[in-house]
Amino acid sequence: MFPLAVLSNSDRLVLIAGDNWCPVNCGENDKDKGFMIDVATEALAISGYEVRYIEMPWLRAIHQAREGKIHAIVGAFKDDAPDFYFPKIPILKLSPNTLFTLAENTWAFNNQHSLNKVRLGVVQGYDYGHLLNAYIKSHRTSPNSYITQISGDNVVKRSLLLLTSKRIDVYVDADPVVWFQAKRMGIINKIKSVGSVSPRESAYIAFSPKLTSSEKLSLALDLGVLRLQLDGRLAVIAKKYGLQEIHYR
Repeated sequence: MFPLAVLSNSDRLVLIAGDNWCPVNCGENDKDKGFMIDVATEALAISGYEVRYIEMPWLRAIHQAREGKIHAIVGAFKDDAPDFYFPKIPILKLSPNTLFTLAENTWAFNNQHSLNKVRLGVVQGYDYGHLLNAYIKSHRTSPNSYITQISGDNVVKRSLLLLTSKRIDVYVDADPVVWFQAKRMGIINKIKSVGSVSPRESAYIAFSPKLTSSEKLSLALDLGVLRLQLDGRLAVIAKKYGLQEIHYR
């Protein structure tokens, strides 16, 4: 764990946290820390900042940033933390609610009502878009609820294990994240995508609403990302993580 006093040690050090959502942001101790972390590191370096990435459960990351104990969270949609400072330029565009099931499953998503026929696995605190957020909220306390909420560390891997062990029928997450983890686990042929509830949304590194430096850091990130786009460097980093042009344009 990092010392909270580190914020006062240097006004050029930026602490960014999130749960392992590779290839967006990966493990804290991984050689390759993920697309958004690499982009933020290079983009903020242009303005003289140094990035330190910290891996922690998603809800804890939001709480720590909201309290001003870290500077930012990574891989955030606007409904994850609407009170945060969001840059003008999104680093990624993803569907937060692509649905995955076992390859042999014949279930298909037609509308929200079709979800009533399956056991749905979701990650606690994730933003899945207005429609699916409303569905999860309305069914969370129902006595007939088939929603399993996962929290803590390694949520994507643990959710896919629930799926392959048939403890849930459908798992919802961003498609590059699921395919990346499925490849690592050797189960890429055991699962399939059955569509998304809503179109792609912009994903960001979002800055603490409590820290006075947040607006300045948000602007510095925008300027750096724009430079990386113009230099072609953004595409190079995306290719490293197997992301397509549709994800970062």
